[in-house]
Amino acid sequence: KEEGKMRPALEDWQQLNACRRGLVSSFLRHYRAAGYREAAPLSVTSKQDESVVFVGAAISALKKDYIYPGKLPAGGLVIAQDAVRTRNVKNMLADDFEPKWGSYFTNIDTVFPYELKDEAFARALAFFSDKVKLAPEELLLRVHSEDEELYQLVRESGWPAVEVDAHPEKYYRHTVGIDGVYGENFNFAVRHKRTGEYSDVGNFIIFRERESRRPLFMEVGFGDTVIMQAKYGLAHVMDCYPFPKHPALDTNRKFKDCIITSQAMMREGLRPSSRDEQSKILYKYLRGVYYFAGRAGMRPQELARLLHHSEAMIFGDVRAAPAMTALFAAKGGRIEELNRGTLLNLQKERNER
Repeated sequence: KEEGKMRPALEDWQQLNACRRGLVSSFLRHYRAAGYREAAPLSVTSKQDESVVFVGAAISALKKDYIYPGKLPAGGLVIAQDAVRTRNVKNMLADDFEPKWGSYFTNIDTVFPYELKDEAFARALAFFSDKVKLAPEELLLRVHSEDEELYQLVRESGWPAVEVDAHPEKYYRHTVGIDGVYGENFNFAVRHKRTGEYSDVGNFIIFRERESRRPLFMEVGFGDTVIMQAKYGLAHVMDCYPFPKHPALDTNRKFKDCIITSQAMMREGLRPSSRDEQSKILYKYLRGVYYFAGRAGMRPQELARLLHHSEAMIFGDVRAAPAMTALFAAKGGRIEELNRGTLLNLQKERNER
């Protein structure tokens, strides 16, 4: 019954939600059953990790209480952390920009002592075979031969799908926002059901002290939407979220990205302003909502309904949509005017660059 949730008819929005949530919950159960302790996630707007603007990875939630004081449980930690990575927003309004990833996703992650390396590798492979139900040839391990410890681990496993040294060295390196610490990693990639191409879905990382290369701790983490996209043959990661049927959304993933990301931020109480970096970035995502709604010729009431139903379908309740609608109304309530203003601001920014 549990695994049935992993194989829904993805055209049904309720089944789509069940699939995404089922993937996350099966990951947590998989590791809890092995003795990993479940850690509490942060809000995406938390400022606990000062090395980032938004929480973009689960490790941000684990630094203060576990990593900095050296208090990782002997059996490891497991966590499901909602995350926002804002690299799309810079070019969101450019007609020739089509983002490969969405800004909002859930990072399913484990952090554990170095001594659990071999067990953790076997457990990660078991997650893909037993829970995600992938055949061995559908999971590719991408490793760097100069990372001798990781290369040996992969080579001795006898895993049938391995790629060696196919990328520049920086592809196999990880940063964690801690001075004097870096990561050596190999990547997991899943074969896309329709195209047959492999797409990266996560990492297996040894974090080391930079000068001595002494191993400090380890991490294995994945993104929920990239696994779903490859496994089910979806065209894009944004197709993992259940939006209402609407012509303005059906062909515009950037519009979807702006809606879901701004709602994720505003559900936590963030509002657009110029007072700090988080509020400025939220403004840019909301500007994208104005812009794409205007290009689609949407009236204010139509946009309000779209925002309401999108939030209800994706998040399960409605907290941000009323505030978003109120912001539109405060700016005059006419999307056409907002759109013209956005175009003028966009042209000004391009001229300044």
